Amino acid sequence: MARRLFGFFAPKRGEKILKMVEEHLELTKKAVSDLYMMVDAASRGESADSRAFFESLSQMEMKADVLRREMVEELTKSEMFPEERDDLMELVRAVDWVADWSREGGRILAIIPFDKAPGEMKAAAQNMCKANINCVSVLAKCVNILSSDPREAVSLANQVEMLEEEMDELYGIARKHLATLEFEGFTTGSLILLNMFLDALETVADWCENTADIVRAVAVRIH
Repeated sequence: MARRLFGFFAPKRGEKILKMVEEHLELTKKAVSDLYMMVDAASRGESADSRAFFESLSQMEMKADVLRREMVEELTKSEMFPEERDDLMELVRAVDWVADWSREGGRILAIIPFDKAPGEMKAAAQNMCKANINCVSVLAKCVNILSSDPREAVSLANQVEMLEEEMDELYGIARKHLATLEFEGFTTGSLILLNMFLDALETVADWCENTADIVRAVAVRIH
């Protein structure tokens, strides 16, 4: 798969970096998945499992950060053309924000009494996390097919955009619950953090869309 990724780059110059891009995407997908599992465990009051998933999520995000730095260093030493290097730089940084905001959501969730939230709010957050899993999964396909089929990459980028719009709808539902439901056991501070948690979930999808926009621009140029 890495050999197909960004095939318009000279293979000898780009092969190592392209394998790193593939690994970075896999770490990001795992981080987003761990966040869903954390929300699911927190909803049931399973604090030990929730902490374990947060630890895994944190590890994925930190590994992605390390890999991003290694890629930047590798890119500065590579013999790629400037436009090739810029495309990969922009893409990796955008993907990295997906992992970063997943971890931010986990950080917030770890300090609020989510098990005391109304069932409607728990379901809304879980639905948002599922939407993010779908979004990042399609994004990974979008990036991986870019060199072999730019037209299909554009189609998948458009699908990411539609999934982000679905997330906006789910985000609206969650915020309505926040405004209208009773949150017994929540302090004012906890409610503020809950709102920030929902923001983080929505921002994950935003960065998936931003990354898809980059893929779309590259696909149009190389098609």
